[in-house]
Formats: sequence, structure tokens, C-alpha cells
Amino acid sequence: MKLFLFYSLSISLIISAITHAELVGYWKFDGDFTDSSGNGNDGELFGGSSYSDSVPDTLGNGQSVAFDGTVGTYGSINHGEGGIAITTVPSYTVSMWVQADGTIDNADDRIFSEAISTDNNPLFNMGTKDNGADGTVDLYVRNGAQTGHQYSNGEAFDGAWHHLAWVDNDGILDLYIDGVFDKQFDHSAIGAFTPDTTTIGGILRASDCCNFTGNIDDLAIWDEALSENDIAALASGAMSPGSPSEDDDEDGLPDAWEEKLVDNLEDLNGLGAGPGPGAGTGDFDGDGLTDLDEYEETKTDPTKADTDGDELEDGVETDTGTYVSATNTGTDPRNADTDGDGLTDGVETNTGTLVDNDDTGTDPNNADTDGDGYDDGGEIAEGTNPMDSKDPPAPTLGDSLVAYWPLDGTDGASTPDLGPNRYDLNLVSMDTSNFVNDEGRAVASFDGVSTMLVHNNEEDEELPINQFDFYTISLWVKITGAGQNDLRFFSEGSTATGDPLFNLGTKNNGADNTVDLYLRDGGTPNHQFSVGEPLDGEWHHLAYTYDGIAQKIQLFIDGVLDKDDWIFKALTSPLDTTTIGGILRAAPSHWVNGLVDDVSLWKAVLPQDHVTDLANGMDPLGLAGGSQFRITDVTRDSEGNITFSWNSRINASYGIWVKADLMGEWEELDDGFPSEGETTGFEYPVGSSPDPAVSRKLFFRVTQGDSL
Repeated sequence: MKLFLFYSLSISLIISAITHAELVGYWKFDGDFTDSSGNGNDGELFGGSSYSDSVPDTLGNGQSVAFDGTVGTYGSINHGEGGIAITTVPSYTVSMWVQADGTIDNADDRIFSEAISTDNNPLFNMGTKDNGADGTVDLYVRNGAQTGHQYSNGEAFDGAWHHLAWVDNDGILDLYIDGVFDKQFDHSAIGAFTPDTTTIGGILRASDCCNFTGNIDDLAIWDEALSENDIAALASGAMSPGSPSEDDDEDGLPDAWEEKLVDNLEDLNGLGAGPGPGAGTGDFDGDGLTDLDEYEETKTDPTKADTDGDELEDGVETDTGTYVSATNTGTDPRNADTDGDGLTDGVETNTGTLVDNDDTGTDPNNADTDGDGYDDGGEIAEGTNPMDSKDPPAPTLGDSLVAYWPLDGTDGASTPDLGPNRYDLNLVSMDTSNFVNDEGRAVASFDGVSTMLVHNNEEDEELPINQFDFYTISLWVKITGAGQNDLRFFSEGSTATGDPLFNLGTKNNGADNTVDLYLRDGGTPNHQFSVGEPLDGEWHHLAYTYDGIAQKIQLFIDGVLDKDDWIFKALTSPLDTTTIGGILRAAPSHWVNGLVDDVSLWKAVLPQDHVTDLANGMDPLGLAGGSQFRITDVTRDSEGNITFSWNSRINASYGIWVKADLMGEWEELDDGFPSEGETTGFEYPVGSSPDPAVSRKLFFRVTQGDSL
């Protein structure tokens, strides 16, 4: 590596009457913490909390309560009187509006909590994600044992206003974001407890903590489960907690719902919408669904024939209502891309009145119609056939990188994965002394006795890499194969059994320096060998590619194809470990002695030009379009001294050169400048040659290692 210094959004309006549950408390936060339900459950604000004019657009006006996140900041309901203990009733619902950024500074902060004032355990909490990695909602329940942190699918803490509601039935909790069901959580295994504090914006237990930075508005709590329609009504702003339900024309559709949609009650009330031959049986938008169907069943917009704008009418998409026929697609009329493959439902299907000649004919309910492991939208974009499993696409490099372990250093327990999935490798019989500098490279050293790096693969992960029909393994090795009998530098295995196995290692009899490929899943081919001998005690780049459709394996040595006539074998049995330096199966074994660096795994067959790029020293992240080795900052002070920095790797060393004329020779400044961590800086002072105080132009070059 060298451096030179020179979809469519679909919105459905669903409004419902809230008549099935008893309102415990309703706090508008319009300048006070009074309970508007009339039940007397008033609250009190503490610390850095105040009233703000920021409110959700849906609510229109009023105020919210703003919390500044400092210690001592929270809001307490029935302060000193035992809270409301809503989490002790069999079923309950909590609804509120929130506005916050849940990342980093607002990590693990709580918007709602019930606890006891004498201890830090037990707890019930809803809040921001515990590590601040994103804006998801975090449920945390603890009572001796703990449910721990469980996260929503969607993000409610992204800096914008969002409506949150959860319905808890005996420990089975349904979370809704902006009126739409997001995820179900199970905390039923945690034993019951009786809290004596109920708070928002933080936890009040033996002491307060986890103080929230952001706004909360329109908090309401019921002692029963609200329906999905009820929650959607709250999120739409058409109803407020405790509002009466009126239906003047008795068509089954609340007046507020009709008014919200068309801004004129007359348009729906008793005219176009119904009552018709029966309550709500009119079809205002002509989409094949009655208005009552759209209100109660499909939750679509009765004034729009195509609620989600996917070029399929609501009545064609849904299998609900009186107009169902064989042409129904079964797709979601509130989601333009039901299967999430990047193609709208109308483009995928050839059914419906709004279809055009661009239809793909793919299954709008299946993201991967032909089952080849690639989404239909991706295949269309890449120019391959989403209806033919034998015609897979070449995914973008950014999408195909699964893991990248630079093996530069360790925190003492693991070495990091810089790829998109963060599959860090755990150290086995290793410590910081096993991460060394060799020929300007920061690498991992294995002793051939017990050292190994391990990732235990979990369900739904992109490891083992052998699960894919197409993959590439790229790595650098400095290993002497001769005399090392049947030892492995990369392996995937199973902790349940010694079979199956995938291994790259030294020749099984240690006779020479070839690479030994070992494939086992109930039989041969077992050991096969490279033509070249890259395990000669010098640094070499290896790339192993696997094409499960064409049933072809290739091995590249230093960017050049070594062999492509390997006997093919697919591993179909489960593999649950990925290791470097040995095998982890029912028991660890086959530890190799040598050095390994820059291991990257890809769920694609990299073409030879990209393999050559890696063999020539390209950073896998750079190849994938991620964070490339680059200058990050340049400054010149008043005296003329120049300081520049670059994104670096732990334990690496760098060569630094300078010249004043691009046609001239490079002058070496340092051939082993040590890394300072993730960013490294170098000062070029006044008085150097060439002198930065007088030189009109200067050119610097930085390389990882000491080579130009």
C-alpha cells in the first residue's frame, strides 16, 4: 500500500377508536406533568428536564418534555408513592412519542422504567441501544436472571420524532414503531416483581441512572392490550388517548378516520363511502376493497386505489375482502416492495390493472425467486436472470466481503474483524506476544503447539464461508511446509464431530512445500496438493476460490493461477467453527507453526484481476470500496513545519519518503516509522532538506512496510 500526499416511502393512515382498555394515565406535557386521564397519577420532573416547543408534526402544537441526559435528570410518576406498577398487570400498553439520537452519546439510556428504590435489581426498561451502535429500541428486563438486551428491527432513535408503543401480555411484548408492528420480545422467563418507582427519561432505583438525552411527548398507559388499529390511530394523530369514538352515519367507520383522510366528512360520510347496502360496504376509491375492509382488515387508505404506490391496486394485492379472486398477488398493499428485493411488487408481477411491459415475472413474495442465493433486484441490476438459478450475478465487491482480519494486534482476548459483520476472532493460547512485526508487516504468529484464532459461528451468520455457493479465501502466509506434516493454517469444522472438515494447510506427509486442500464430508477426496510450493518460509499470497454451481475450485499463488482441476466436493453438513492456525472440531488439533496476515473472506468468486490486486498489497477494504489507506489530515504551522497523518494499522510500521520534484529521486525519511494506533502522524520540520519553509512544493509518499 502506498499513499501520495497531493425505495419509495409508503404511508398508510389508520385511525381507530380506543374503547377496549382502561386508561391508567395520560400526560400531554404541555407545560406540566398532570395526568389528563383524571386518575390523579401526576408526575414530577427532576434535574436537567424542561418543557420544549418541539413536538411531532402529527400532534400539531403544544409542548414536550426535554431531558438533557445529566445525572439526576428524569421524570417520576407518583413520586414517593410507589409509581403505578403497570408491569405487574397481566396485560398493558404504553404509548409515547420520542425524539433522540441513540448513537454513542445516548447509549443505553432509558425512556421508560419500573424499578424498586431499595436495590438496582429488579428492573424493567425500554430505551436506546446499549452500545449506541444505531437507533434501535432496547428492551432490558432483569430480576436476578435477565432477558438482557433485545433490540428492535427498526430505528426509532434517529434524531426525528417517532411514535413508540408496546403491548405486553404476560411477558410477551409486541413493539410498534410509528404505528406498525416491529418485533415481538419474550421476557416471560423473568420472574414477577413489584416495582415502587415508575419513571421516564431515566431509571430511579437505589439511585438514578441511564439518563436520557432527548424529548418525550404524549405519554399514555392502559391496563389492557390495545389493538393494532388503536396503536395505528395514536401514531397517525387522528385520535388521542381517551378520545370518544363517534360514527354519525353508523357505517362502521369512525368519523375521525373519515375526516382525517379527506378533510371533509361529507366526502365519505354517507355518500361515496357508504353506508351502501351494508355498513361500510362502499368502495370510495374503487380498488375492489370496501371501506370497511380497508379500515378493519387491510389497514389501507380508502381514498387511494394504490396505497403504497407500487402500481398494483390494493384489491389486487390483498387476499382479504369481498373482491378476492385468483388474480390476487398476496402481497402487502402497504409495502411497495413486499419481499425487500429492491423491485416493487408491480414490477415483479404480471397481474393487475396497472402493469406495464417492464414486469420481471419474478415472485413478489420471494426475494430470491430462483433460489440461487442472490436477490432478484440484485440480479436485474447485474444483468443476470432472476428466474434461472444457473445464471448467478457477480455481486458488488462491497456486498461480497464477509470478513477481514488484518491480524495487526489484539485487545488481549480477540483480534478484530474490520469487515461489515465484525466477526472478531478469539485468542486460544495466544496473547499480545503472538502479534509481531515481520519484514514491515504486523502479523499473527502461531507456535505449532496450541495457538489458534477461533470464531464460533452462530445461526444466521455469514460464517462458515462454506455455506455459500460462491466464495473466496484470501490470505498471506509465511510458513515452511516441509517437515510440518498435515498442519492447517485455515479451517472450518464442527464442534459436534470430526467430520465434516474444510482445511488449507501443509502437505499431509510434510514432504514438500505444497498447499494441501482437505475436503471431507463422509468420504473422499481428502488430500489434494498445489502445483507450486508457496510454503517455502517466505511471504506468499494465496487465494482459494469456490464455484458451487460450476463445481470448480481454483488456487492462486501470488496472484497467478496455480491449479483449477481439483476434484470438487461440496460440504453439506453443518460447520460451526472458522479458525486460523489449526482445526477446532470436537477437539482442537493440527496446529501450524508460522506467520499469517491479512485474511479476507468473500461470498463471491473474485476474478483474477482482483486476486492480483490483493496479491500486490491492496487492502481488502479498499478493494471492497471501504476505508482505504489514505492521508487523513495535513497541517502547516506558522513557522512552516508540516504535519500529516494517515489511517494506520495497529503494530504496523511505515516507510516515509519526500521529494520536491516529481521527476527527481525519492529521499527516504524513515524506513520503519511505528504505528501510533488507528491514526499515525509524522512531522516534517523546518530545516529539513528540502526545507518546507522555502520549498514551493513538496511530495510525500507513505507505504506500509519499508518498500517503495
